[in-house]
This record gives sequence, structure tokens and C-alpha cells, in this order.
Amino acid sequence: MMKIAFIGGRDIHKLGGIETYMFNLCTKLVQYGYKPIVYCESNCNKIEYVNGFKVIYWKSPKSIYICKIWLGLKSTLHALFVEDNVKIFHYNAWPPSLWNWIPRLMGRKAIMMGHGLEWKHTKYSQRQQNVLKFMEKVTAMMNNHLIMCSDYQSEYFKKRYKRDCVTIPCAINIPKRNEINSDILERYKLEKNGYFLYLGRLVQVKNPDYLIRAYIKSQIKDIKLVMAGSNDTDPDYVKMLNDIAKESDNVIFTGAVYNNDKNALLCNCAAFCIPSTSEGLAITLLEAMSFSRPVIASDIDGNREALGDNALWVKAEDEESLCKQLVFFKNNMKDLEVRGEENKVRVESMFTWDKTCQRYIDYIENI
Repeated sequence: MMKIAFIGGRDIHKLGGIETYMFNLCTKLVQYGYKPIVYCESNCNKIEYVNGFKVIYWKSPKSIYICKIWLGLKSTLHALFVEDNVKIFHYNAWPPSLWNWIPRLMGRKAIMMGHGLEWKHTKYSQRQQNVLKFMEKVTAMMNNHLIMCSDYQSEYFKKRYKRDCVTIPCAINIPKRNEINSDILERYKLEKNGYFLYLGRLVQVKNPDYLIRAYIKSQIKDIKLVMAGSNDTDPDYVKMLNDIAKESDNVIFTGAVYNNDKNALLCNCAAFCIPSTSEGLAITLLEAMSFSRPVIASDIDGNREALGDNALWVKAEDEESLCKQLVFFKNNMKDLEVRGEENKVRVESMFTWDKTCQRYIDYIENI
């Protein structure tokens, strides 16, 4: 059984992008006879077993500037000297990968996986973006095995740093509609095909404020807007979103949703909205596509990679563009149903965890 240490991310049960990737990839790796160990940040130290793999949580320092770097160091040393014979060290994003040279000195393989271009996030000041660009360059040079979750990131590293990367994309498990057991529609007085859905963190780079303003400006009355997500680290921004939404009784905040509640919202929405300025390859978008949902999406590389040409495209951070497409969708709902079916076919052919896991295995067996 080959042991692989996955380092980076937070609570494996609160499935953000990195956490979802690790959870599903490790679940599949166990089925193929591998032995993954996942190291995460947490508010306490503990160990648990999930779907046959081990998860080790480290209590994080309070400083956001060192927590991921500290996680990388502590996890690297633990995997080397406490766990028995870990062969591959898989670092998620650049901060924990600063320590990749330690296992390499001891004859182990080290991989860094990029989950997006962090410096593109609009929450950062220009100075912070410059620091992130510098650290991206440092880690691009010091990691000898690079994986990206989307082709556009791989192309960016090739062009910017002359580094060859392998793309092993995010993926999903194809859902079974008849197994969704949730009363979330009843709780929020929603009807099938009666709402637009935003599903993700309520953070600036994803532009939920533009979506709310565009929806209110559209004056659409018979299709609601559901904002499913949270952001505990920036309550002021969440309050600002709620303040904007007070202009309409049809904007509904559900907080973060998971499992059957999440699937029920995805399965029954009229259209999925993803107006982000920057995305890697958004798993929530792939999930919406798997439920045959039409999509209103910002015209950015990550969304294009997932959807091909099959979306109602909007310019990122453009309220007017969003408003026009919301109205266009409302007026052409029946004709746009075929786009949802095409999205499902695309996901099933390109973005399943079985396919992604096999690509990962082929990669690690040959580095």
C-alpha cells in the first residue's frame, strides 16, 4: 500500500475547494489500494478516520499569515518521522509547499498542487497581491512536480515560469436525484425552477454583491434569488450583502448548505449563477452542471474550461451585464433547458472522480 500525505486545507467535513478535492480523491485512492493521510488546519488537535483514510488535524496559530506555513512544516515532519514510510508528499497550494525540500532530501517525492491563482482575488491590496505573486514565483521554481486543477492554470505556469504542469481537474460524483432527501425548499418557501441559485462562499472575489444588485435592478418578481453560503471571517461583508438585499423580499440567504440540502437546491434551481472574477475549476459549478442546470457565468478561463461555450456569459464585476442575462434567461427559460442537458453530458464525459483518480494514479506512478 503506497502511503501519500496530503497537506493543506481545513476541516475535511466543511467541503471547500481543497477539502472537496482531498475528500473525494482520497476516498477513491483507498478503493484502488492506496493509503492516504490528510493533514488539515483546525481549532484543536485530533485524529479521525473517514472513508478508510486517516485525517490528522492540527490546531492552527491565530495568525493568518503563518497558519498554512506552520501546517506544512508540522505535517511534513510528522509524516516523515511518525507515520511509517510515506512515499509521496502532496502539498495543496504554495504556503505548505515551502517545506517540500525536506522530504526530497530524504529521497521522497513531493508534489505541489495549485487550486487557483490566489493573487487574482480582489480581497487583497496591491501590496498583498505583489507578495502573493512573488511567493507564487518562489514555489514555481522550488517545486519539481507541479499539478494544477485546470488547464488555464497549467498554461499560465508554462507561459509565466517556463514550468510544465500536469492538469488533474476537480471532479464530481454523478448525483442520484431519487436519493435526495431534504425539505429545504419547503423551509424557504421555494418552488422547483422558481429561483436563481448562488452557491459558494460569500466573498468579494465571487461577486455576490454584483449578483444581488443586478437581480434587484432586473425587477424580476416570479423567480427568486437564493444566496447559499457563508463567510465567518468577514462578517462585515456578509452584513453589507444583507443590507443590499433589503430592497427585495425575494433575495433569500440560507447560510452554508451541505449534502442533501445542497443537492436539493442545485437540482431544483432555474439557473445556477457564478459571477466570479476568479475561479480555478469550481466544483459547485460542475455539480450544477451534473443536475442539468443552465448556467449564468462570468466569462473567465476557469468557467470556460468547465462549460465550454455553453453558458449565458457575463462580464465579471459588471452589474448591467448580469442584469441583462437574468432578464434574458427569464424570457427564454423553456428554450434554454437544452443547455442544461448538454452541461450534464459534458460533466459525465470529462469531470468524474473515477477519471480524475485514474489520472492521478497514472501521474504518481510515473514521477
